[in-house]
Amino acid sequence: MTKLNHCNLSVSNVTEVCRFFEACFGFETTDRIGEDKLVVMHGEDGAVLTLMYDKTVTPDTYPRMFHIGFLEQNEGSVVRRHQRMVQAGFAAPEPAVIHRGGPKTFGFYYTPPGGVVVEVSCPAE
Repeated sequence: MTKLNHCNLSVSNVTEVCRFFEACFGFETTDRIGEDKLVVMHGEDGAVLTLMYDKTVTPDTYPRMFHIGFLEQNEGSVVRRHQRMVQAGFAAPEPAVIHRGGPKTFGFYYTPPGGVVVEVSCPAE
């Protein structure tokens, strides 16, 4: 069986994106190179996320549909994740039903300081 090992993201603000993933998703920083150059983070499920500084990255420089998705169990857990983000100081939009041409989902998209879009969602109830 092949397992996805890690995801490497180029971001313009390593410190803030790192703080976002720590505060909102429970990632733990396990290695850091420089003050704002490279961070290696581990998720609660063993996922590895590497953040690398790139001064040219903005939300407009990623491909239009590129994002990282976090699947929650139900609408209540999406709401709790949203509350956690807001309590950590991130202005995420309110969760809502998302229509994308397939089955409806419930969630939201948010771009933390640094340039990468994050989706939090679950199947709509």
